[in-house]
Amino acid sequence: MEQFRKFLRDKAFALVLTACLLAAAAAGVWAVRTVRNELKQNLDAVRSPSSTAPGIDEGINTSPGVAGEEEAEWQQQNAPAANSVANVPKADSSSGGAASSSGAQSGSGSVREPSALQTESSPASSSAAPASTQPVSGRVLNSYSGDELVYSKTLGDWRTHNGVDYAASRGAEVTAPATGKVVETGTDDKWGPVVAIEDASGRIWRVCGTTDARVKKGDTVSVGQTIGKVGSVSCECAEESHIHLEVMEGEKYLDPIKAMK
Repeated sequence: MEQFRKFLRDKAFALVLTACLLAAAAAGVWAVRTVRNELKQNLDAVRSPSSTAPGIDEGINTSPGVAGEEEAEWQQQNAPAANSVANVPKADSSSGGAASSSGAQSGSGSVREPSALQTESSPASSSAAPASTQPVSGRVLNSYSGDELVYSKTLGDWRTHNGVDYAASRGAEVTAPATGKVVETGTDDKWGPVVAIEDASGRIWRVCGTTDARVKKGDTVSVGQTIGKVGSVSCECAEESHIHLEVMEGEKYLDPIKAMK
């Protein structure tokens, strides 16, 4: 009898334990289903176009109609840019870029090609002949004095020196100091053998001490062209062998060194 009671108690305990386990399982299933439903609702709310996130998207209209209008407006703003690219003027290959160089204003429909810019070059001035030069390559013995009086070894007095004396050995070649027309050849009572050249500006270049002239009056000479040889300057014969160069503008003497600059 005692064993039968014990059996009933064990049976009852097993049933109670089973019932508890079933209740716990049911509660777990309900909790999982509830959480799943809430997650699904939240997910649906996020995917919905009309939903807004509080505090973040507030005031931002995400309705399809407004979005469509904004997209259309954005496309219209880009349209002028596309047109401006299509309307860029093309270079006229037949003109070779001459339209731009003739003074056409920007936007007139002509474009200067890069090849036209690259082929242009400025006039070469480095190889041009000098406008004037000293008649011999020697050093300066006596400079132009202007209004200042200097002592003359040959004449033994004080006077102005109206030119520049360039040292040169007897018989050395003398060249034209400037391009122009020969206006004088021969012997001067004071200066000895002289060749005078008038340049394009009307200035007279007198090369005193030039003997054995290779040019005659009326000839046209170029700067650096040989015109004779070194002889003697009569009024300066006490000096070292040299050529005396004078530059006259009308009745006025100029400093030859400054005139050659």
